[in-house]
Amino acid sequence: MSTSVKQATWAIDPIHSTIRFDAKYLLITSVSGWFREFEGTVVSGQDGFCNSEINLTIYVNALTTGNEERDNHLRSPDFFDARQFPMIQFRSTGVTMQDKNIHVTGILTVKGIEHPFSFTANFLGMCADPMGNTKAAFDMDTVLNRKDFNITWNQLFDKNGLLLSDEVKVHCDLQLLKLS
Repeated sequence: MSTSVKQATWAIDPIHSTIRFDAKYLLITSVSGWFREFEGTVVSGQDGFCNSEINLTIYVNALTTGNEERDNHLRSPDFFDARQFPMIQFRSTGVTMQDKNIHVTGILTVKGIEHPFSFTANFLGMCADPMGNTKAAFDMDTVLNRKDFNITWNQLFDKNGLLLSDEVKVHCDLQLLKLS
C-alpha cells in the first residue's frame, strides 16, 4: 500500500505583504524603494514548510521610491531595464527548517542573469484570519550585490566618492494564504 504525502499550496497575499530595498546614496544615507506588484506560490508539505517549492515573480515597472524621476531612472537600462526585463524571478532549489528559521536556496534572475541566492526567513506563525482563511507569515532580511546582475551604473562625486553602494539591502514581510 503506497502512502502519498499531502501537500499544501499557498499564495502570497499582496495586500498584506511588502518587498522593500535600500541602497546607500552618497554612501551615507539610504534611499528606499518598494515593489508594489508581485506574486508567488509556495507548495509545502502538509505539516510544515520543509522541502517547499517557492516561486516568486516581481514586476519591475511597479517599483516606487516616491520620486518619479528616480523611479524612471531605476526602470531604465542603467538599472533594471524594465522594458527588456519586466520581471525579477526567484525559484527555490532547497528549503530546510530549523526552529523558526527557514533556510532557502535557489536561483534569482534579474535582467536575465541567473545567480545562486540563499537567505534565511523567520517563520512568524500561522493562524486563521477573520474570514476563516489559513494564513502563514514570514519576514526576511538579506543583502545583494547589484553588480552580480549587471546593474553597474554609478557616478563619482566630490572626486573621491561613489554616488551609490553596490550592496542593496532587501527586506520582505510576506503573508501567505493557504489555497489547498
